[in-house]
Amino acid sequence: MSEEKKTTILDNGDGLYNTHVVLEDVQEVIGEQMNTKARLGENTKYTVVGDGNGFMSRVILVEPDWTVTDDHLPTKFVLKITSCMHVHGLVEKMRSTNPNALSPEQEAGLWAMFENEAQQLHNREVNLYKITEKWNKNEVLLSPKIYFSKKFDANNKTKGFIGMEFVSDVTIRHLYANAKPHELHPVLRSLATLQAESLKLTDEEKQSIAGFDFKQLMGTMMNEGGMKNILEQTRDINRERLTKGADTMEAFGTEVVNFELACNLNKYVGIERNVLVHGDLWAANILWKEDDGKFSVSKVIDYQLIHMGNPAEDLVRLFLSTLSGNDRQTHWERMVDQFYDYFLEALGDQEAPYTIDQLKESYRHYFVTAGLIMMPMYGPIAQAKLSYSSDNEHVEEYREILTEKAEHLLEDLERWHLYSRDTTKNHKEAETPV
Repeated sequence: MSEEKKTTILDNGDGLYNTHVVLEDVQEVIGEQMNTKARLGENTKYTVVGDGNGFMSRVILVEPDWTVTDDHLPTKFVLKITSCMHVHGLVEKMRSTNPNALSPEQEAGLWAMFENEAQQLHNREVNLYKITEKWNKNEVLLSPKIYFSKKFDANNKTKGFIGMEFVSDVTIRHLYANAKPHELHPVLRSLATLQAESLKLTDEEKQSIAGFDFKQLMGTMMNEGGMKNILEQTRDINRERLTKGADTMEAFGTEVVNFELACNLNKYVGIERNVLVHGDLWAANILWKEDDGKFSVSKVIDYQLIHMGNPAEDLVRLFLSTLSGNDRQTHWERMVDQFYDYFLEALGDQEAPYTIDQLKESYRHYFVTAGLIMMPMYGPIAQAKLSYSSDNEHVEEYREILTEKAEHLLEDLERWHLYSRDTTKNHKEAETPV
């Protein structure tokens, strides 16, 4: 008799919207953590929201029909369930556009990584919300209020979820939209406060959000075959305008992938203290309010990749995903200066753990790694999001925006790779005893 296959977080489930979480799981946690006997009545409405914006969660808007009236119970809330179903969708999308996008070895490594990381990512996010409950959230654009949560543990390998406040009248400006530099100032202030507050974390708090392994997370995609596929997908965005730049990067081979530098950047640039890093600060994780065509930041969400690290990590990813290529190239240094002003303000009497020169040098050295990670976002991930969109009228406009971003990114990948390669070589030679 063959052994029954063990269900994992990688599999679709029989619960809410193909997850492993059933309604009774949610009811039980609501009762315990919200101190109520109220249940979600039969007229409760459930709607999937946010598909195409991320790939590690299924997000459901819940409009409860509470069986007991209680003032502290929300009229709406968002249920975020850890799920790998969008990873399946992304892999299928990559296969449909390029059957050789992933070798069997790469795909096996990708699934093994997600199975290992999914639970840890969710638990670290829950732990962060516990830590930040005592912070002044007027200065930190964290996710909306958290009502309840369930973590993974030794006995629970498939059911992790968070119930959070529903924020109405917000929108996401995806990769194929461009924000203006000044519109990002609230995000810069938020990051500055996040970093400043993180200097006060206890060892126990730091340990509760530790475990992020960047090399394991990205290593499967950034080997020789993976790099070729990423660059081929980039050419597919606009072969006429992107082939030359992609060919230039491909000629460098795997020397552009420098995990040693990316994972030890603070040590290289002389920063002695790590700071809190969002880790996934890209366009889809910023919620905007729109008023008469003008946008203002409402929330920064999704802290699954939170970790202690280098202060430039979030800045590079933020600029690459939200700004036009031209605005990023023109204004990045001025925006880093603005961020550092916010950081010094948030520090108050605390000593700054790094200088503005160290921050800019970190930006230059981290750019190539962050840029290579962003490349698939401009290609298959953006294409997957476009497939969810009913806005067919503007598809060509969106493709032009993606092309412009990719065009400038390829220019800077070459520029900053050569810069980093030369300065790293000089650094090593200076350290080598004669």
